[in-house]
Amino acid sequence: MTARVPDRANRRMHTGHRCGLAVAALGLGVGLGVASGQAVAWADTGHANSSSASSSHSTASGPRKSDGNKAAKRDATATAAGASSRGAGLATSKRLAADRNSTAPQPLPTASSTTSAPVAPQPPGQLSPIAQLIGLPGHIVNTVLQTLDMTAATTGPQSPLNFAPIDELLFTAFRRIEHAAGLDATPTSQPVPPTMTYTGPTTALTPTVAQFLNAAAAEYVLGGVPGGLRQFTVNGVPMTSTNVLSGEAAQVWVTPQNQIIIAYQGTTGGTNLLFNPLIAISQIVTDLQILFTGTTPRAFTDALRFEQRVQDAAALQGYSTSDIFVTGHSLGGWEAEYVSQQTGLGGIGFESPGINTIVTGNGANSGFVNIETYGDPAAYFSSDLPGLQPFMPRYVPAGGSKPHYGPIVMIGDPNAVAPLFNSSALYGYGPIGDAIFMIDTLGNFFEHHLPGMQAYNLDVAPDPTVVPWLGLPMGPVETGYGALTISQLLQAASQAGTLIAP
Repeated sequence: MTARVPDRANRRMHTGHRCGLAVAALGLGVGLGVASGQAVAWADTGHANSSSASSSHSTASGPRKSDGNKAAKRDATATAAGASSRGAGLATSKRLAADRNSTAPQPLPTASSTTSAPVAPQPPGQLSPIAQLIGLPGHIVNTVLQTLDMTAATTGPQSPLNFAPIDELLFTAFRRIEHAAGLDATPTSQPVPPTMTYTGPTTALTPTVAQFLNAAAAEYVLGGVPGGLRQFTVNGVPMTSTNVLSGEAAQVWVTPQNQIIIAYQGTTGGTNLLFNPLIAISQIVTDLQILFTGTTPRAFTDALRFEQRVQDAAALQGYSTSDIFVTGHSLGGWEAEYVSQQTGLGGIGFESPGINTIVTGNGANSGFVNIETYGDPAAYFSSDLPGLQPFMPRYVPAGGSKPHYGPIVMIGDPNAVAPLFNSSALYGYGPIGDAIFMIDTLGNFFEHHLPGMQAYNLDVAPDPTVVPWLGLPMGPVETGYGALTISQLLQAASQAGTLIAP
């Protein structure tokens, strides 16, 4: 493939199909109106109450096991498996219960902390002929879309078309309208979220930021395969989950280091809509339920049940719970947050909002990390980041009624928050103010939200395909971030001053 697609993949990338984006826009607009494939070498081994400006520092000595409230029921298998030197500090149910009653942070384990030799996990098996046949339509669709320049990847056919100028024109016009309306002006008073200092170890082996992001992005691509990963199979059949009624969907991937990533699907499912359009409705309903109620949607509990199925199947193939991680983008990141909170699994969620289920400490020392882009409204659908109040619940530094679970790593341009902050101040002052807020929120959503923007800022080559014609990359490229493990990411963000307490 020529250099044009990789270059554009680093300039403006968004996952999903136009049909999926349209449904996402409709869902977000409704909410606001109401109230808001690849060859690799494979190893054989395995809370303050003030809304005024604040800038406090907390110290995390290392990600520790989750304080989730359902771990005791699900970790009988993990107890037998024991701790792994390659895990993210995951534990058995008894250890999890002890963590909930202890304030002492516990670091990710290193090789010296292993108490028993783990059983070597089996490399992923080959797909059966039937499974390969089922995946064929997705490959055909992706080839056609890449040829039409509707999606692009670091590998694949090069299109003679180029929608980039149209994209640039649209967002240039949008930014000028924001400027004319004064929405991009620096707010006179804006709270500063409290940062964290990471002092824990950085030797624990986990999947990299790039592997997590590409796995999350693959959930928007029909038949998409994250670069360098293979499907986790049982008897030659990929282990997947799809519930049209709840909106939960997920796939399971294995890294070359034989670690498992469960990737949950974000709203609309991107090109998956071509074969399963009804799930988008359930996913939008799930989004609205989380935003406007304090309840836990069925998609979250379905995601937790699927994780248990994966854990049971993986144990039969030699994997322990410390070999399993979760990820997702947007709604998928939300589900990954919840699963991590309830189980103690490590992972990374991208552009995931705050969560309704709250635990002591909000997972600040857990092995789960939220990566959020400045200016993306989804990140600010929470109570621990200031930017969408009073539309969202009152801002509470490192807490509130809808905090994130796990530390927050901010990327992109910090100035991109100003339009959100200024437009949200107009919410509730009549239909005109509400309309300005909704339009500006939607514009910033499409400008910053989809995975291609995170790929740009995190120095990740998008693979599988992403949409190259929608979005505007902003802010610095964090060189080398894509190759970092979870603990290395925490250290890098801490040193950069972008590690925020949840």
